[in-house]
Amino acid sequence: MQNGKENRAPVMRLAPSWIWRARGLLGVLPLFAAACRDAPAPAATAPSADAPAGSVTAPSSVTSSGGATAAPGDATPSSSPAPAGGILDLHVHLPSRAVVPALLERLQQHGIARAVILSSSPLRPSARTQGPFAELGPANDLVLEVAAEHPGRLIPFIALDLAAQRPEDLDALLRRGACGVKLYQGNHELHERPLDDPAHEPLWKAMAARRVPVLLHVNTVRYRAELDAVLRAHPGLNVTCAHFCGARTDLDRLESIMNAHPALLFDTSNGSASFAADGYAHFERERDRIRSLIARAPHRFLFGSDLVPTQSGPEWSTEWDFHLRANLGVLREERFEFWRKEPPSKALVPGQYRGLTLPPDVLRPILEENAKRWLGTCLAPK
Repeated sequence: MQNGKENRAPVMRLAPSWIWRARGLLGVLPLFAAACRDAPAPAATAPSADAPAGSVTAPSSVTSSGGATAAPGDATPSSSPAPAGGILDLHVHLPSRAVVPALLERLQQHGIARAVILSSSPLRPSARTQGPFAELGPANDLVLEVAAEHPGRLIPFIALDLAAQRPEDLDALLRRGACGVKLYQGNHELHERPLDDPAHEPLWKAMAARRVPVLLHVNTVRYRAELDAVLRAHPGLNVTCAHFCGARTDLDRLESIMNAHPALLFDTSNGSASFAADGYAHFERERDRIRSLIARAPHRFLFGSDLVPTQSGPEWSTEWDFHLRANLGVLREERFEFWRKEPPSKALVPGQYRGLTLPPDVLRPILEENAKRWLGTCLAPK
């Protein structure tokens, strides 16, 4: 971590209104944020039906169409060149059809040529009353239809209820064009039974046999033993574990998981504001170690942003840019901007972090090549 004076300087140059807007953020975390947790936490307040209640506004030093704007006197952040084929983002939620045109535009502006779009009904506010998997059908239909309208750019991942659905349901969705599966059952608010529960076995076996790409959210503070049991029982599973497998703030745990499961892949997304701030701060403190872990196995890390594109508030596009830029910046920039937790209250205020500045030979596979290999035939021309 950089010294306190350096960390505070960007904040002091920002308009006070941004700081006041950020201070109340921790009290209104959206349900979407629960998908990014890697440690026990109380349930969030239910958001409105229109959008997550805690959407954040990016500080004024962030533009809506380019890189982070350096504050006066700061050095311009350096970055490694993007791969020629364009970035592949494997972790983008799709809450509604209405956001698709703006989403495609923002992805393009950030050099993201292709994105995996995820069926996200378990994260909707209605999941609190109707049950997390009550709306799987319409949500899966949405990602399949939108991806079919944008072949080559958007790649559909459906969600499954591991206990209620069967291998034939998976096969039907694959025939309709699904590339892979996003599983939410490792989120502690969506954890209805153990991941290795016998009721889940038919689908685990089917996904392993078919080598279906699986993006798995799992809180490894709570459910590490369940994850271990599933991966040992089904070595053929083609799994990427989201958010550094829930171990962004515990590199001992991350290294232990990597060593225990050599075939397991990891996405680099850091989640929504509060959880990403924790992850970025930890990476800053242990920069050399996380760089070393990634550099020793660059083929095992895949870029994901975990963008939840909602059009709430007048500055939603700037919020998207802020989020995308930070998730890219932590990997490739010397410095990048995002929210920081201000002691002692841990209120979120705009600030800067030191990024990992991964070298091109490490960065290139993470931003594109590993995801292409993982997705396999999904990327073949239809």
